[in-house]
Amino acid sequence: MLNVKSILLVLSGAVLVLTGCSTVGLANVPKTREGYNQALNQSDNEQFLMNIVRLHYNKSPFFVGVDSITTRTTLKYSTGGDDTKVGNATNGRNFPALGAFWNVQPNIEFTTSPTITYSPLQGTSYISGLLTPIDITKFYYLAQSNLSLSAVFKLTVEQIGNQMNLSEFADSSQFTYDNKGFNDFVSTLDDLRHSSRAGVFLGNYQKNQVLVVASYDDAAAAKLSQALNLKKPYRQIILSRFASNNISGNVVKFQTRSFFSVLNFLSKGVIAPAETEKGFGVASRSSLNQQQQINLARMTEGLFQMQSSESEPRNSRNKIEYEGRWYYIPNSDINSKATLMLVKLMYALQSGEVTDSTWSVLNIPVADE
Repeated sequence: MLNVKSILLVLSGAVLVLTGCSTVGLANVPKTREGYNQALNQSDNEQFLMNIVRLHYNKSPFFVGVDSITTRTTLKYSTGGDDTKVGNATNGRNFPALGAFWNVQPNIEFTTSPTITYSPLQGTSYISGLLTPIDITKFYYLAQSNLSLSAVFKLTVEQIGNQMNLSEFADSSQFTYDNKGFNDFVSTLDDLRHSSRAGVFLGNYQKNQVLVVASYDDAAAAKLSQALNLKKPYRQIILSRFASNNISGNVVKFQTRSFFSVLNFLSKGVIAPAETEKGFGVASRSSLNQQQQINLARMTEGLFQMQSSESEPRNSRNKIEYEGRWYYIPNSDINSKATLMLVKLMYALQSGEVTDSTWSVLNIPVADE
């Protein structure tokens, strides 16, 4: 029979083991925002993709915002039942060690149950942000995001001089419009900027905020001026919302899109079977002639495309189900995923107030003819 001292010693040791394990376990319990972050990011992606698909089928977009996030935290503790052993221990050489051996391994489970409250976005401020064309300052912020400059122009700009990048057609059944000239200009500008031969800056011209396309050599100036059909090469080309459609010297018309128009533009990149589109009453690609299909594909070429399938795709994290069909961006489509990120940045800019720019601003004299 064990004496009282032995019993007390064993019990004290067990308590110390339990206490020590509990302390270590709690210290290693992760408490991060990762779950919330991933859930909200995925929800945002799905909302934008859903509205792009809706617009493809001539349905109205619908947005909801996060009102609040609450959480319930639960801590569960157990001593690990089957892991608790009492008996003789060994000293590592297969020889019995004296005394009782206690192997207590408590389990600690720390869980959170988040509840996210959504509500429909509505009101004057929301509608204004959706339908107001992107202003020069916000466009410039997007242009400085280190994303593709040509993608920013293609996504957000409707017109530069006489080069058009329309997001809608006068006759949606014809698709006769061709935006090749616009794409050529912005691609040339992007290439020249990457080679440090041109840049885009904020400026003031006749008391109005403008964008200035600056060329750093004569060859670059000639390329950009020719792409805009200017009468002669200019080292500085002024892009102004207040210019007329008739080009005057180096001052050309610059018309941006609203966020609604951006989504409508991207909806041309949704790929669906002819019978599905016919069921929604929209013009199918298969009903167009070869040149019309080329013109339509050119709108979002290299920028954005959504595939569709009858079953849930396995190779995509950006996917939604709409009217019994799945629409998605493949994981391998880098350009479309980058465009989706750009759309989210635009939405954030249009939803909030932007203070006066802290970037350097050029003051430009009256342009020469």
